Amino acid sequence: MKTLEDFLNDLGARESGGNYKAFNKYGYAGKYQMGEAALIDSGYYKKPSGKYNNDWTGTFTGKDGVHSIQDFLNSPKAQENAQIIFKKRQWGYLKACGADKYVGKVINGYQITQSGLLAGAHLKGAGSVSAYLKSNGKEIGKDAFGTSVESYMRKFAGYDVSAICSA
Repeated sequence: MKTLEDFLNDLGARESGGNYKAFNKYGYAGKYQMGEAALIDSGYYKKPSGKYNNDWTGTFTGKDGVHSIQDFLNSPKAQENAQIIFKKRQWGYLKACGADKYVGKVINGYQITQSGLLAGAHLKGAGSVSAYLKSNGKEIGKDAFGTSVESYMRKFAGYDVSAICSA
């Protein structure tokens, strides 16, 4: 079975080609293309207002020596740490909306797994994953590039992410 390390490396490869310095036109940053909400959840950033638009006008907390978006882009260690923290937070969100109860079920011809749920949440959030599951695969959210939650859930199924999901 593929490991958590494999999951993270494959997710990073899909998101940015594994490039820690990547920054896309929507303001998503680093290897995992994390936005403001993700960095808030992982404890690296504070937003001055409730709207997340990835303009990076808030303040960084200084965690792992990150005081700016440039510091974040220049720190593989901070990006890896932030991703683990964020994935644990996402698993909490997935559990809160009942998505974890779908693990093992088959929707649209493939089996729902913990790693697939985490990948879907990475792409579009726990709410979109929950909507997909509750609609039995009929409501398929997509990101700004047209990538679907279902495609991420399929692509990233079958990794051992128990270190995240048992935390």
